[in-house]
Amino acid sequence: MRDIFSARSEAGTHDQNALSRSRERLVQEGRTLKELSQSNPTRVELSRDPRLFSLSSVRNNLYTPESRGLCSTRSALAAHFASLQRNIDAENLFLCASTSEGYSWLFKLLCDPGDAVLIPKPGYPLFEHLAALEHVKTIAYTLEYAHASGWYIDIESIAAALSGPEGGRVKALIVINPNNPTGSYVRHTERGPLLDLCEKYGLALISDEVFFDFPMDETVKRESFAGEQRVLTFVLDGLSKRLGMPQMKLGWIALSGPEASVSAAKRRLELIADTFLSVGTPIMNALPELLVRESEFFSRMLARIRANYAQYHEILEGYEGSPHRVLVCQGGWTALVESPAYLDEEEVAQALLEATGISVQPGYFFDFERGVHFAFSLIIPENDARAWCVEYRSFFDSLRME
Repeated sequence: MRDIFSARSEAGTHDQNALSRSRERLVQEGRTLKELSQSNPTRVELSRDPRLFSLSSVRNNLYTPESRGLCSTRSALAAHFASLQRNIDAENLFLCASTSEGYSWLFKLLCDPGDAVLIPKPGYPLFEHLAALEHVKTIAYTLEYAHASGWYIDIESIAAALSGPEGGRVKALIVINPNNPTGSYVRHTERGPLLDLCEKYGLALISDEVFFDFPMDETVKRESFAGEQRVLTFVLDGLSKRLGMPQMKLGWIALSGPEASVSAAKRRLELIADTFLSVGTPIMNALPELLVRESEFFSRMLARIRANYAQYHEILEGYEGSPHRVLVCQGGWTALVESPAYLDEEEVAQALLEATGISVQPGYFFDFERGVHFAFSLIIPENDARAWCVEYRSFFDSLRME
């Protein structure tokens, strides 16, 4: 019998693993889980005034289908980034519903079925699903860790992928700046070699910078790819992280690079964007008002992520003989914790969940191949972070004594 479904829609629909099944069962039993990997900013007690902004403007009665998004909104966004010393041209901005949609547009723009993009490993699994839905392959390059200097991009792994049998089909290099979950910014010493490879092999550079403005402290050195001129560059960002408002559904793509490449990309991307016209008029009209409140949100969120990062260090490393290590994090909303391999990683995660109700994402979720790692949220309330981290440590202490 003919299969009515597409092969690409199969991605991510496989049976749940044991950890997912345990989570579902505990929820059905009415147990409240302690979400130690929580990444949803609307679920972490960051109270907002419901009158933060208005969606009832009379301007919302008018529909102006501009493929790149309302000119007034793009101009306000470009001016806002100029105040942050980031060079973004309003004429080269495309508004979309989310960075996920932005990726789908860029895959349509750059790739034919069977082409490939380079993605970081460890990394977030979303890219593989987005690419599969566009008939695009992903090829992983490696991030290496050296304690206590942090994470480094293995430039040689990128060069090897590009010179390998599938290198001829690679269309873009994706960098996450800073990466999720490692929290590592692209280093100044890495930037040149990355651009060299893009020039040599004719690749576009896609830089996901949704966590860029959440450094772990003010001494962290970071460079945006916004305004990069050497190669065709796309920088992704949006309200989901910048204002902790994923429900408002507004992201953007900022283009830069050689003039001829940018001009050709804009023509094609305008057609793609015009085909979907996904962004709602009310949120575009509200954006200038929202941007005024960005610094307030940053202040609150930065205080929280820095306090939680310090707490995790204190609780898990602040005593003699600790078997835990909090990996170096330069920015973002996640801290990675390395713990002793008393059990297999998934077995540890499941036992922790059953015994304490703590739900935490294990390292294999992000393609860690060795050891026992867990992703701790930096955005949860500080009291929860402390209490759940203490429970986590006590759980491992009990395993050690068995």
